Amino acid sequence: MIISGISISLMTALVRYTSAEMHPFEIAFFRSFLVLPLLTPIILKNGFKVFKTLNPKFQIIRAFAGSAAILCFFYGLSITELAKTQALGLTVPVFSTLLAIFFLGEIVGIRRWAAMSMGFIGAIIIIRPDISVGIGPIVILCACFFWSSSVLIAKILTRSDSNLTITLWSAIGIIPATFFLSLGVWNWPSIEQILILFIITIFGTIAQYSLVAALKRGNVSFILPLDYLKLLWAVMLGFYFFGEIPSNSIWIGGMLIILSTTYITTRETKIENLKTKP
Repeated sequence: MIISGISISLMTALVRYTSAEMHPFEIAFFRSFLVLPLLTPIILKNGFKVFKTLNPKFQIIRAFAGSAAILCFFYGLSITELAKTQALGLTVPVFSTLLAIFFLGEIVGIRRWAAMSMGFIGAIIIIRPDISVGIGPIVILCACFFWSSSVLIAKILTRSDSNLTITLWSAIGIIPATFFLSLGVWNWPSIEQILILFIITIFGTIAQYSLVAALKRGNVSFILPLDYLKLLWAVMLGFYFFGEIPSNSIWIGGMLIILSTTYITTRETKIENLKTKP
């Protein structure tokens, strides 16, 4: 989990750095497209039958949600300090729980409602609407909403499709939308930029693989606090590369979000464990 947090923090720092000379929509496209060489061996090994799905409608909807998430996240990241981006990114479990209530009919008790409220209060403290509301943090929150939608749809798809099928549809489905939107701002990247884009893709892939591996091997209540270290990595990288010093509102709001998502995640894990017990 620590490796995952460091990798995602390095990826976001590189995206922020590259966005100074390259539009974030174009970065999002290359981040999606350059995954293809990594997926090709898997497709060749399993054949095109791996794309067979019993629910193509939800696969397509999830691809759109994933596309919106990465486009919003990269654009918001290009105009928002790293620490604030990572702190707001921690709201994904809060949005996921809220969406599950309305679309999956999940029953949520008063304590989880209180935890969700705390998470949103933390987000408001970070954004500081009493001073000014920048577009960057709002777009980051939109990215969290779309990513939460993607997670929710994936949960539905696991009832009919394999994890590999869901992953491939998601990875390849993001490419068309990011490519289409990048055309309006297209500039051919330099050799140096292509190298950085490859590194961004590698760090993103390592982050995802490490996260899945950690979740398979460890208990969520132990792993989750380690994931919050990425806020610390973001502060360090933001200060070193961009001279960013996080305000007190980021620390206070971030702590509220951490407390909120910790309770929500551990509570949902306990509920799932009770369901699986004979």
